[in-house]
Amino acid sequence: MKYLFPEYNLQDYYLILKVLVGTFIVLGMLVLRLLEFKIQAYKRNDKTLLIVFTGLIIFWAGTRGHKIGTDTSNYHDFYFLQSLYLPDYSEFFVYFNSDLIFEVLMFFTFIFKDFTVFTFVVACVFNIVLFTFVRKFTDYGNKGSSLFLFLTFASFFSFTSLELNIIRNAVAISFFLIGLHYLLNDYKKKTLVFFILALLSHLTSLIPIVAILIALYFQNTPIKYFLALYFAMILASFFGFGLHTISFLQNLDGEYANRLVFQGETTYRIGFRPDFVLYNSFFLFGLMIISKMKSRTEKMIFRYYILTSIIFFLNFYIPFSDRIGVYSWICLPILIYTVLINNFPRSYLHLSSLALIFIFVMNYLILFP
Repeated sequence: MKYLFPEYNLQDYYLILKVLVGTFIVLGMLVLRLLEFKIQAYKRNDKTLLIVFTGLIIFWAGTRGHKIGTDTSNYHDFYFLQSLYLPDYSEFFVYFNSDLIFEVLMFFTFIFKDFTVFTFVVACVFNIVLFTFVRKFTDYGNKGSSLFLFLTFASFFSFTSLELNIIRNAVAISFFLIGLHYLLNDYKKKTLVFFILALLSHLTSLIPIVAILIALYFQNTPIKYFLALYFAMILASFFGFGLHTISFLQNLDGEYANRLVFQGETTYRIGFRPDFVLYNSFFLFGLMIISKMKSRTEKMIFRYYILTSIIFFLNFYIPFSDRIGVYSWICLPILIYTVLINNFPRSYLHLSSLALIFIFVMNYLILFP
């Protein structure tokens, strides 16, 4: 399989995504608002539009060239090219050392000696699992719109990185979200299965798993104590405290532990990030203002978002802290959906349309054009 657009660069791919997401936001608003009171037609078109959008996103991400995304290039140069010269392909798992899920994906796709097969399969796994999550979380369109929920994920700036760059995090996140859905509905065995799949995809998925379990354990603790901790950790991060200062974490093995002790030069901005603090705080307090904290799910997701934001703030002093920040950002579409559907059930479709436009413009046209 050849790259379909070999002359395209990363900015071209960003532009294609913006056009795709913007088009489906407008199309979804027109079709779903028109069919809002025709239940069966609404659910059918909600699912159909979501299938088409998911398919286009898989095609967009899966057929990209190996130079689109830093991590994509690394997979191509370090894993794929070296796999072509293995004396015995059966030694693949001995020769390479990565997260198990990705070792398996690489083993079964590199055998075709075509790197695009690998990127296409990874795009399928991430987007199909995410598709499954939004369908389940919206009760298959019976509670809100699964299309709008997927589009909300796609309207945040971190979505392009998940699709084109941090693909191990992406697959881990998709499995975590399914596990989160089952946890919120008290399916413990299914929760365990998908949390294990997330860990086998990327070990840093331990962060969201621990965060949601802490949120579950302290679900009856008043939110004001979480907010007090939130402000305290912002202040601590401002004065230079972070996970990089905790000695026993530096002694651990693995990619994340190596970043904690990083002393070299990097173009990534290291240090306290008021821009990210403002970004996360804007959504936190904006949603808290309009939320009445009616449901258990709502309370849990708020607590999860606060905890993962805190962990993010404590990673400001290591390279690529945004890869930790993504674990807080992935719950924002869920939080927006939950707040709107619980507090404004009659005007959900109208408000979610406005929220989608706002998030798209904010992320893709103002903050990250």
